[in-house]
Amino acid sequence: RIVIVTISDDDIEQLQQYPIHDGTLAEAIAKLDQAKPRAIGLDIARDVPQGPPAGRQKLAEVIEQSPVVVAGCLLSTENHPGSPPAPGTPEGAAAFADFPTDVDKTVRRVKLVSTPGKTQKPLRKQHACNDARADNEILSMSFQLATMYLIAEEISPDQTENNEIRLKKQILHRLSPNFGGYAQADATDYQMMLNYRGAQKAFREFSIVDLLKNQVKPEAFRDRVVLIGYTSEVSKDELSTPYVETQGGSRTISGVIVHAHAVSQILSAVLEQRPLIQSWAEWAEILWIWGWTLGSGVIALYNRRLGFFILVLIGSSVTLWGICYGLFATQGWWVPMIPTLIGTIVAAIGVRLADTASRSGYAQAIYEQMREQLQSGLIGRDRQGDYLENLVRRARAVRQKEQAAELVQMEAVPDESATPEMKALYEQVAAKVREELEAEQAQKTALLNLRGG
Repeated sequence: RIVIVTISDDDIEQLQQYPIHDGTLAEAIAKLDQAKPRAIGLDIARDVPQGPPAGRQKLAEVIEQSPVVVAGCLLSTENHPGSPPAPGTPEGAAAFADFPTDVDKTVRRVKLVSTPGKTQKPLRKQHACNDARADNEILSMSFQLATMYLIAEEISPDQTENNEIRLKKQILHRLSPNFGGYAQADATDYQMMLNYRGAQKAFREFSIVDLLKNQVKPEAFRDRVVLIGYTSEVSKDELSTPYVETQGGSRTISGVIVHAHAVSQILSAVLEQRPLIQSWAEWAEILWIWGWTLGSGVIALYNRRLGFFILVLIGSSVTLWGICYGLFATQGWWVPMIPTLIGTIVAAIGVRLADTASRSGYAQAIYEQMREQLQSGLIGRDRQGDYLENLVRRARAVRQKEQAAELVQMEAVPDESATPEMKALYEQVAAKVREELEAEQAQKTALLNLRGG
């Protein structure tokens, strides 16, 4: 459905033109128009004339006479006065070519509808793309190209009760500031996530030189969306993507190819039901994160073997990654993975450390030490000597007392390797247990006597 006419470094060298002259561009558009595509997107700035004046006039005529050409512009911002569309663009037919970027300069979102912003820069020329009126809503080039293609399929955009765009049965849900992993994202205009087709080459490409030399058959463009733009390094029209490596060997791809991805995701969602990127409600994400966090804490509490604990922690992390990746790849659901993974690991390790400290006796020793210090009002060194030494002694006593109690319950006695303190504690605990058993037996005997009497 989508074809790209590229202007590479090799094309620039063969034509000996940079930027490409207006006349050359007019000739290319005229040849494309004769092939009867559904839409032609011009992702090339033409705010400044290039080449002989006659070429400029020819370009304006070709664009004005063709109903399928969409010329891109740049919206004005606080620090940019905006760039107008190519000459000959009918009034009200401008389409912006801007992409919003995240803090790491990566393009993960796409605008569908927006308005020019107020600028602090002087305006050289007034045009639709720097008219900052609130009602001056402009469509993005990718959205306009997609709707032109769909209109030929008798599918026109309409509006839902929530003021969202609907194409046939597919609703293009508007991005909220806290969508998925975003927190207060700049999404004041109509935006949606950009679901790329993939990191490698996803669209048919033809060079502008081959087009001008009639080396491309018209059938390659008929009933398709055709995009024209630079892919050369000298143009510096590169945008960063979420992929580690793209078809060019880096994280960046040419802007015209990003436009192709944006058009493709709309067409595929409407015509093939390819999932759009979506996210859960905020309350569902909170339940998801807390569920995993509490679950990992419970598992850590009841699995005290270190090796098994590590295996469970690794397994839980891999399972979480698999679920999140599977939901995203198959259904387009953006499920919070990083905060969930952090919560799972921190909870598991925290519970493990707390349980270990409790069983080792240090937790009780610290509590008793702090209580004594608060009661006595002493700070620094306590009355019985060094704080740390006393803390270790208390912890050892707690552990030995617990071991002595276990021996009594098992009806066992300390072996020869037991320390004198351990044996003394055993005798104390054993005597106390015998005393409690005798008292309990006496109480039962008294109750039986009362019932018998």
